[in-house]
Amino acid sequence: MSKSDDHRHISDIVALIQELTSRGFRSDSLGDLFDGAFAVLDTYLDFDIGVAVLIEQNLDLYISTRAGGETLVTEDLVARIRETLQTQIPVSFETTDIVVKSEVHNLPSRSDAAAQLTESLHVLVQVDRRIAGLLLIYRDAPPFDEEHRQLVAIFSSQLSLLLGNLASREQIMSLAETDDLTGIWNRRYFRRQLPSEMERARVYNLPLSLLMFDVDDFKQINDSFGHVIGDVVLSELCGAVRETLRPPDFFARYGGDEFAIVLPHTDLEGAVAVADRILQKVNSLTIPTDEEGAIRPSVSIGVADFDVANGATMTDFIRRADERLYSAKRAGKNRCVSE
Repeated sequence: MSKSDDHRHISDIVALIQELTSRGFRSDSLGDLFDGAFAVLDTYLDFDIGVAVLIEQNLDLYISTRAGGETLVTEDLVARIRETLQTQIPVSFETTDIVVKSEVHNLPSRSDAAAQLTESLHVLVQVDRRIAGLLLIYRDAPPFDEEHRQLVAIFSSQLSLLLGNLASREQIMSLAETDDLTGIWNRRYFRRQLPSEMERARVYNLPLSLLMFDVDDFKQINDSFGHVIGDVVLSELCGAVRETLRPPDFFARYGGDEFAIVLPHTDLEGAVAVADRILQKVNSLTIPTDEEGAIRPSVSIGVADFDVANGATMTDFIRRADERLYSAKRAGKNRCVSE
């Protein structure tokens, strides 16, 4: 490498770090961070697909391709990703589910679009001195060289710092968006997260359902036993409900004794099944009181599925679930209504 080439390489690295850092601090989510990061890398390295794999409960994939390059994201590519991950990290991922968290086609298109992905480059991602995942870069030709490897290694190191920063910000944000009493999400988080789930359902044509429920005769519980026991009822009840939910579901305190549960990838029939499990779980609770008595709480649940075809808004979605909740109240409580 000549001195002029060496100088250009160093300049590229400095510019890459500066632009990546600027983008990273403006990112509010992992999807935003990786989408922006691959767009920055594309300025300094020619590639067709960038993939970030994070090792969470599943293998979470964040994919960026060139416009029109979505046809290259195939089952064969996913198998190659899994195989590369297996060679780099001495843990079996054969039975670990792969979940595509984000797939965007935000890299500039070009006339000589890749027909296949023959060349690849990968580097580990570490956060707080632990292996957090893997970055993979793919293209048709030519092969990647050592200079490219160095650039991607530096890109990965800077991205690791930004991931740690984003995690810290999310921890701080979660404190502001978590209900103090029950430990679940609060209304602020619910209203911020629900539009994202609705947009995901709309774009990928996925089912999405919403449960709204409240505690039957909760005012009577407070009046008879006091607010301390009322708080115990809410806390115990939320703990029981959480046991019926999956990791992708999110559960929030909507206000007072009213709660919301968003169920991604769940149609109306599936949501009714979840509601039935919640009713059974809550009905099995016995909460002792100070007077050596006990409270057997129950809930009423309204169930709604997201109406993608008619362009329903968040307000429409919540209103339909809420109306069915009050239908359950009028029908005698301790039940769910879905229509």
